[in-house]
Amino acid sequence: MVSGRRGEKRQEQQAFALKGTMPAITMLCLRTADVSAVERQLADHISQMPHFFLHLPILLDLAELGDELVDLGALAQLLRKHNLVPIAVRNPTDAQRERAVAAGLGVLRTPLSRSPRQAAPGEGNTPTPGPVAVAPAAADRGGAGAAAADRGPAGPGRRPREAAPAPDAAGEPPPAGLTVRHPVRSGQVIYVPHGDLVVLSPVSSGAELIANDNIHVYAPLRGRAMAGAHNNADASIFCMSLEAEFVSIAGRYLMADEIPDEHRGKPARVSVQNDGLVITRL
Repeated sequence: MVSGRRGEKRQEQQAFALKGTMPAITMLCLRTADVSAVERQLADHISQMPHFFLHLPILLDLAELGDELVDLGALAQLLRKHNLVPIAVRNPTDAQRERAVAAGLGVLRTPLSRSPRQAAPGEGNTPTPGPVAVAPAAADRGGAGAAAADRGPAGPGRRPREAAPAPDAAGEPPPAGLTVRHPVRSGQVIYVPHGDLVVLSPVSSGAELIANDNIHVYAPLRGRAMAGAHNNADASIFCMSLEAEFVSIAGRYLMADEIPDEHRGKPARVSVQNDGLVITRL
């Protein structure tokens, strides 16, 4: 009888499996403990691309806060109010770790070191609330320099998105457009606030491309692509092989299962017509 029970137990279907990998997760890098400032800027981000942010898993990076305490319970609550899903914190101090646990958040175990926040010239001890950074950019700007995505050993954790350079005192506009020459891997996000985004290598599933103007992918596009991010309905998405999970232009979007089979894996252009998205063969 005993051996029979053991046999039944061995034949029982495994109920779960533990894996050490992590899917693509958006990292929100806090630069201020002012929850109200975070909410104002987050609401502005979401209003530009509401479907992109819907139910998005969020990892909170606290590295730039230093020892400054933030109300993580209130922050988690406001994220949920905006249909985001806070899951964990990264780079907390001991005090911040306690607050994270009390707020029901996980703590990501990572060997990445904390980088102290440096005050800008003329800045006092009290930091000015800064923008919320939500994604990494790993690309060559105009062929000069490269910013490597910070993946870390635990999975595709994301560094703060590189903001566009601000106009200088002479009023010179920021450089327009971005050219990416390397593959865009799962978990990476390329964001271009000014001009076109041009990608010369494949875009993997789980990667994200965001641009205010056009997106050009001279390779397979398997991730997400969002053109016309600031409600620019004249923008288009061009690719050599349309295999995307999600495409969006100025708030109009198509999911993977809504892309017609005749355009799957083919060169295509996605554009706005009659307040909806249309796909045409290139």
